[in-house]
Amino acid sequence: MRGQNFFGVTTTLWVLFAFTTFLHLASAAPQQLSGNGLFRRTDEAAGLGVEVEMGMIVIKGKEDLTVEQREKIKGAEMIPIGYATGAKTNWDLTAEIGPLQVFPEAIVDGLKNKVGEHKTKSIGEEIFKFFKEWAPCRGKDCKVTIKGFDDLGPWSVIWPKDEPVDLSKSPFSPQVTTAMPLQAVLEILSDTKNNKHNPLASKGALYGPKIQILTKDDFKSFKKIKAKDIDPEFLGFFSLLTTYCVLAEASDPKEGPKRIAPVMPRTDFVAQYRKFIEPKLKDQLSPKYPCSKLAKEKFKWTPEVRTPIDKDWIGKAEDLKTGTLEVEKFLDYLQGYDKATKKTLTQMDLVSLMDKTMRHGQIGNLGNKMEKVVGGSESVPVFEFRELDTVLGSNLETAMGSYEEKVIEYHKQPAKRSIGVRGDADTLQEE
Repeated sequence: MRGQNFFGVTTTLWVLFAFTTFLHLASAAPQQLSGNGLFRRTDEAAGLGVEVEMGMIVIKGKEDLTVEQREKIKGAEMIPIGYATGAKTNWDLTAEIGPLQVFPEAIVDGLKNKVGEHKTKSIGEEIFKFFKEWAPCRGKDCKVTIKGFDDLGPWSVIWPKDEPVDLSKSPFSPQVTTAMPLQAVLEILSDTKNNKHNPLASKGALYGPKIQILTKDDFKSFKKIKAKDIDPEFLGFFSLLTTYCVLAEASDPKEGPKRIAPVMPRTDFVAQYRKFIEPKLKDQLSPKYPCSKLAKEKFKWTPEVRTPIDKDWIGKAEDLKTGTLEVEKFLDYLQGYDKATKKTLTQMDLVSLMDKTMRHGQIGNLGNKMEKVVGGSESVPVFEFRELDTVLGSNLETAMGSYEEKVIEYHKQPAKRSIGVRGDADTLQEE
């Protein structure tokens, strides 16, 4: 996908041109912001949330659930009947939904579990012990209650007959949500693309090979961007943004765009752009605006409004009707400027808003929230790292400990030299 030409311009380069053309005009006008305005500088320490799915266990009610019931039950607390659970440090057992069934998921609360407190590893031990001691109910009349959904029960617990009772050999599927510097996001995306070991990178990402890793060389056409500003933080933002744009057409309407990339922003793109990128682009003016097929490629959702939203944008009714959003429109609203009409727009993350109204609203659902890195004052965005390696029960404690240690490493890591630099870093700066 990288380097593919549409109408004489690579897809990567088109995203950069589309995002920066006429940017000085957009920046000169007073910007209207959707939501709470500028990014929030918060004193909140970085949290570390972990979701651990146990998809081999099926939770079945008295009848099949409707789509609406399945959506509502997601995340509800699940309580085993007749089993005195042990300690639960900053985590709960909840109901998760798959394509066909409800199953249990242990969720570590990132509002309570803080990076640097070194509790995540022992929480992994607690979660494994919980399932291990619950396993003897297999083959018996094993039931749970799901808070708020007693009317759909009783809820039976069905353990697979062909799986070993020994939970140490059973697979757990984790994903991690935490605050992360953009330069670390660049490395995680790169490790995912190159299938390099990293606790927070996905070896089995569906579109891993198509992840876009930008380098300084990609910005050679943008002479007014200072070379020193094209740092790993800058490249991390544009690598993630370009990956989402290039893979938009691959989104499954049933899932929305959340599965096209294994790194999902929970802080929306607008907040990231305004804090980390916009100040570096104010002097950029591209003399030509190339055309690309990518402009009309679309993010896709099942066209069904589940959560009405009051924010408006041009063509909203048609977008909701079709369950689609053009890449170019997403970029226009992200920077707050309509390049066709040369008018300012209210800045908003339309992918996040469409996901909110059509799905669970996970992409960018934290708005402008950012959290502080461990041992520092810098506020950074929150991301969810998905499709991580499946972990056997015997390794769950170690794996969860490794997530926290890797996050701490990234938080304390100084900015690295940009990927793809050849020669002196200032050679891109136009004299």
